[in-house]
Amino acid sequence: MGKSRISVVLISIGLLLCFVSCEKKTYQTIEELDSENINEYIVKNNLNVQRYKNTDLYYQIITPGTGNTLNFDKTYPIVYTVRSLDGLYMANDTLAISNRYLDFMGYFPFGSSYAGRPNSPVERQDDLKYVVKEMLQQSNGQIRIIVPSRLTGWGRKGNRDLGIPPNASMDYIISVYDNLEDYEDGVIRSSIERAGFSVSEFTKTSDNIYYKIFEQGTGDAITSTSIVKAKYTLKNPAGTQLETNDEGLDLNLGGGTISAWPKIIPLINVGGKIRFFTPSKNAYGPAGNDNVSPFLSLDFEVEIIE
Repeated sequence: MGKSRISVVLISIGLLLCFVSCEKKTYQTIEELDSENINEYIVKNNLNVQRYKNTDLYYQIITPGTGNTLNFDKTYPIVYTVRSLDGLYMANDTLAISNRYLDFMGYFPFGSSYAGRPNSPVERQDDLKYVVKEMLQQSNGQIRIIVPSRLTGWGRKGNRDLGIPPNASMDYIISVYDNLEDYEDGVIRSSIERAGFSVSEFTKTSDNIYYKIFEQGTGDAITSTSIVKAKYTLKNPAGTQLETNDEGLDLNLGGGTISAWPKIIPLINVGGKIRFFTPSKNAYGPAGNDNVSPFLSLDFEVEIIE
């Protein structure tokens, strides 16, 4: 074999080895990529996390639970934030629809509509609900869970519609509460103080609605079945305005309003002004609606003009 031919063979072998080496580096398995991203994130943020059993999920108890023992067959109000490890996706507003859950723990975080479906994410033995139940153990606590991308359901492709990038492992901060009534009462009390008032300035009804009368009004008395015209502003517990009407909206207290209105508005007369904070059971309930998040307490400022 001539020297030139040997040189060509050696060059070809070198190129092949380089190609194989590059292939190994470029085409990591999803498990390798998840592990690399998660370990870098843990080190970068100096997180004190532990591996969950033999899985690639990691957890950290932020606040130990002090309530009842968690069970899959009980419902809990759960509030959580989630972000991709690269920071490109964040869902950190815990008052938003995407950050609130109220259903059986056994269905978390996908919702009861997924229960029983063959191979549905909720049937996995290594997802969020198992870590929450076994590691947090009790309600009224908070836990961090880092989930590799392949277990989130999005994987290499991500989800363009939701803004989730490819290969996005997720960092969840999950708070589980034991009692919706107590949780919402705490939210309302905090909302009142955030609005610049003292809780003692408000009267609390048997339905856990807090109200303060600013003007009694000198007009006609109002009943729970009256038709009134009201100016109002609606805010969420953080004080963010959700709706406002400065011209006056005709409302039938006997039907077509949330139940807080016929309970509170008759406390004033026409011409009166009142502010009230209502838990979700007297508003849009555990499910909420298209504009209001699940189990969201609401803050109303109302003036009855007719």
